[in-house]
Amino acid sequence: MPNYQNLISDNLCNLNWIRKSIKPVFLPTQNKSFSIVDLFCGCGGMTLGIWEALRKNNISIDIKLALDNNKSALTVYQKNFELNDKSISNSDINELVSCSIGEKLNTNETILQNKYSNLDILVAGPPCQGHSDLNNYTRRNDPRNNLYLNVIRFIEIVKPKIAIIENVSTVIHDKNKVVKKSEYFLKKLGYQIESQIINIAEFGLPQTRKRHIQVAVLNDNFNFSSLASFKYLNVVPLSDYINDLIDEHKSKKGIFFTPSTTKNQERIDYLFKHDLYNLPDSMRPNCHKNKTHSYKSCYGRLHWDKPAQTITSGFGSMGQGRYIHPLRKRVITPHEAARIQGFSDFFDFSMVTLRGDLHNMIANAVPPKIIAMIVNSLINNNTLK
Repeated sequence: MPNYQNLISDNLCNLNWIRKSIKPVFLPTQNKSFSIVDLFCGCGGMTLGIWEALRKNNISIDIKLALDNNKSALTVYQKNFELNDKSISNSDINELVSCSIGEKLNTNETILQNKYSNLDILVAGPPCQGHSDLNNYTRRNDPRNNLYLNVIRFIEIVKPKIAIIENVSTVIHDKNKVVKKSEYFLKKLGYQIESQIINIAEFGLPQTRKRHIQVAVLNDNFNFSSLASFKYLNVVPLSDYINDLIDEHKSKKGIFFTPSTTKNQERIDYLFKHDLYNLPDSMRPNCHKNKTHSYKSCYGRLHWDKPAQTITSGFGSMGQGRYIHPLRKRVITPHEAARIQGFSDFFDFSMVTLRGDLHNMIANAVPPKIIAMIVNSLINNNTLK
């Protein structure tokens, strides 16, 4: 057994599951289901994690609401989870709830309260670009950062048993202190709060992606130490996840299987000719030449025996990160990026027609395994009953 394996057999959203091209048949033998609301749901990474955790525990999923203002991503979500239009909301969260925590409910909020009472799990991944270190313009003081508080308002209104909020690790530095505010208000509502920055590379995914996770449990508690059994002794190499996809683009058509075309082929050729992983300044564009900057991974080549860097929507361009395939003179494909994010092969992206949309929804998704581990732990500890 390779020394990167975890100490306890990992059978939740593991590599075998990720490589499944056919969705596992789920025929629950018990009459039990958990109700779900997914805010800023994107294409469904968080819900996929919940779905798999519940499937492993022989529990059905009942998706009450999936909300996102990105119609293309929402279409992928709806298709994969086989939802009718009543459970789908292609809208801005501000149309449903305010961010005025503690204030009297307005008419729409009263309707929401009646509609989604007795909710089991609420998950949310409010837009993170305003908190990201890659945002050089409005970082820490971006209007989108307050969308985090819309989520807290939604929780205040419907009072789910469990709420899980995901964001970039730098959200804790927000100028308006949205994380501190949310903890304060949620505790007043009776929630026990646990927050932690998780690096998914520690849990068997081949990507150094750090995310801030806040778990709120009503009248009970959760501890991140319960995820210890999922930790790996060493990081998993990228090769394990994409070695069977090296030349897939030659036999399969469509934007999911093929890499973006590039104007940087000369730079890619240079990396391979000289067996380099970082492009020297002499080969970089003028804006990156001979300057002190933190963009060393840009125009870089991925390592076959190491995890990938964080997958962003720019994975189709070598100028936006280290996204050149380790063994082939091309950028990684959307299928490879989805694998790195932890999406199973049975998850269907075929209805997406625009490459930009596809790249955005894959990169912005929450790796399903993060949420699967947390929900599985909550079930096993009888916090979710």
